Amino acid sequence: MFTPVPPKKKPAVKTRSRRSAPTRAHAPSTSTPEAARGSKGARIALLIDADNVSHGFLPTLRDFVGETTLASARAYGDFQNRLHSWRKAAETWPALELVEQRNYTAGKNATDMRLTIDAVKLLAGKNPPTTLVFVTNDSDFTPIVEDAKKDGVRIVVMGERPHRSLRSAAHHYVNLTELRERLEHKAAAESDPREVLRLLLTALRSLPKLNPEAQKALTEAERRLPLLRFATGRPTPSAVNKTDGSPSPSRARRGRRTGTPTASSPSATRQNDKAVVSNDVHAIRRKEALLNRTDLIQSLVDAARSLPNQDGWVKGEFILRRVREMVRDFDQTAPRYAKFYRMLEDTGQFDVELRASTVFARPRKA
Repeated sequence: MFTPVPPKKKPAVKTRSRRSAPTRAHAPSTSTPEAARGSKGARIALLIDADNVSHGFLPTLRDFVGETTLASARAYGDFQNRLHSWRKAAETWPALELVEQRNYTAGKNATDMRLTIDAVKLLAGKNPPTTLVFVTNDSDFTPIVEDAKKDGVRIVVMGERPHRSLRSAAHHYVNLTELRERLEHKAAAESDPREVLRLLLTALRSLPKLNPEAQKALTEAERRLPLLRFATGRPTPSAVNKTDGSPSPSRARRGRRTGTPTASSPSATRQNDKAVVSNDVHAIRRKEALLNRTDLIQSLVDAARSLPNQDGWVKGEFILRRVREMVRDFDQTAPRYAKFYRMLEDTGQFDVELRASTVFARPRKA
């Protein structure tokens, strides 16, 4: 009698869970901006991989180039669709050319190919640049960097987290975040009135045959220089009534009840003056930094207009969430504000209202 043989069970195959590729750590600069820029007679060609770099760094790159001769400045990407915000950001830099490049075939990065071809054309031209700057985090550019380096061209790589192979292939590597912080610090120092006065005093010191009275006056001015305060004259709302400038009754009552100085007392006035000066200077510099980021302001407006609204009004928290989706490095690159609605107000492009402890904002019409 025939007995059927049961089929053999296949051994269970253990599947290994896929792990996402670890994010590369922040790569600090290996060169200074001055060394990367080169001599005064240098001619720089700037090639930007827009797929891997935020347009928020355009002002930083423009300041890096400075007075150096710019042979070419190009950014590559799909600016009609995914990278459309680059078009508005590029308006502040007329020398920058946006090279439109779409990926027509899945899995093929046409942007990398186009950038590499243009780099070869620049090097083979009649008047090639002396310095070639690749602004990217993509290690795929390592071969062209190595070949250009062999031809005697100074190669600079700028990015935030480029692969070590790309960084080591170049003559100089500059981290974009570090560069921006350095340039902002330099700009803040140059706009400090104390620094201007210090330069004037130094120039006066160098004058020949200063009489004793002038020498004494200069010494006294140098002594007082660190003590200078630059106030905007804007009173604090908590200490001063909005209409007539008199102290707030509630604050006056609190002062008498607890024994603390009232707003009109000399000690309280001095304390308020110091707080006003410190806060005002910080707020002014923060607003200046924000207004210089026209790309960021445009992203905020675009984020608000892309959301469902009632007569243009949108919740502030929704705008913040959307702009974080649009600008991946928003929290790292935007000026620091304790309250997001303050940032919206400082742009000058939004009307802001507080409704039952909820902030609403509306982009202003052009």
